[in-house]
Amino acid sequence: MSTFTNKQRQESKQVLKDQFDVLVIGGGITGAGIALDAATRGYKVAVLEMQDFAAGTSSRSTKLVHGGLRYLKNFEIKLVAEVGKEREIVYENGPHITTPEWMMLPFYKGGTFGPLSTSLGLRVYDFLAGVKKTERRKMLSKDVTLDREPLLKEDGLKGSGYYVEYKTDDARLTIEVMKKAVENGAHAFNYMKVEQLLYNDGKVYGVKVKDLTDGQQHDIHGYHVINAAGPWVDEVRTMDQSKKGKQLFHTKGVHLVFDQEKFPLSQAVYFDTPDGRMVFAIPRDGKTYVGTTDTHYEEDLVNPTATDEDRDYIMDAIEFMFPNVALTHDDIESSWAGIRPLIHEEGKDPSEISRKDEVLESDSGLLSIAGGKLTGYRKMAEHVIDLVAKRLNSELGYTYEKSKTKHCH
Repeated sequence: MSTFTNKQRQESKQVLKDQFDVLVIGGGITGAGIALDAATRGYKVAVLEMQDFAAGTSSRSTKLVHGGLRYLKNFEIKLVAEVGKEREIVYENGPHITTPEWMMLPFYKGGTFGPLSTSLGLRVYDFLAGVKKTERRKMLSKDVTLDREPLLKEDGLKGSGYYVEYKTDDARLTIEVMKKAVENGAHAFNYMKVEQLLYNDGKVYGVKVKDLTDGQQHDIHGYHVINAAGPWVDEVRTMDQSKKGKQLFHTKGVHLVFDQEKFPLSQAVYFDTPDGRMVFAIPRDGKTYVGTTDTHYEEDLVNPTATDEDRDYIMDAIEFMFPNVALTHDDIESSWAGIRPLIHEEGKDPSEISRKDEVLESDSGLLSIAGGKLTGYRKMAEHVIDLVAKRLNSELGYTYEKSKTKHCH
């Protein structure tokens, strides 16, 4: 694991003189997943991250490996089916960092969901996601719902749906995947900022990086360069002069954290707010956290913060669903904010823009991957390395290997 220790960094950097099959820009969950997929197929791969691994979006999620139940509302059937099935694979590959969490979806008179739509939606979800029998949805009466979560608003409550999601530690999941990639031969470097792309006859053939720990610059060569820089994907595309057509649309998601003594939630709840958005309230390790917001964001990508408006939105949502908790702003212990790098679609509201991932290929051969969700990182990696595998097969005569990460513990 020398690539993860600063002590042996100089020694580890000697490998950067080699010719790589795949260079990955970005050390979040997407980059880590791509490195693992490439390494297990036998390719020589290096990952370059300008901050620490998982420092961006991959440490600022809702900490759930969830199947995107709400995407059924937008009829994104294929997305729900694929991502839903991936939950189970992520869990099986990392049961020590991914655990089942029963989620309550209450429905109210006049609310977005009713007993019929909730029951049908969860049944379809079970089917699409291939949910195992012990974790299939249940429908709870009003009394049982309140018994399991007494803090819920009682007025108008008709009952709830009860289904399983998986909670995780997003940053640790990223590190575990990266460690597995390194174990399989990948080379991973943090604090290594890509400052320029290198070309050969108009084709991207490597990167110029600056090691932020010592200021040294290095030219690193790779047959294929994958831009998995998350919110910074378009900055890399700008270096490549290929930022045209589809572009990123950044949205910010904020969570607030409370002590369980102030907000003694006993049951994870997924509820709709007065404006029709869905919000999670999750008890965990003596705390309760609530989120997330979904607003257009154009400011500092490195250090997004919660604004007064973000805070008020979540506090209003809590008051709406848990009216007897009576929290004040002084009860907020902490918050976190993350940026979602979504694919821009004209005329759509941030919460309506698809979370589907997409690979954008430039004339230089640069492959950029954007969109997607934490849960779908493995399939995203498989998709992009399938493209690279075909290229390496036709260009260099490499044997085409299929992805091997489905059972990569």
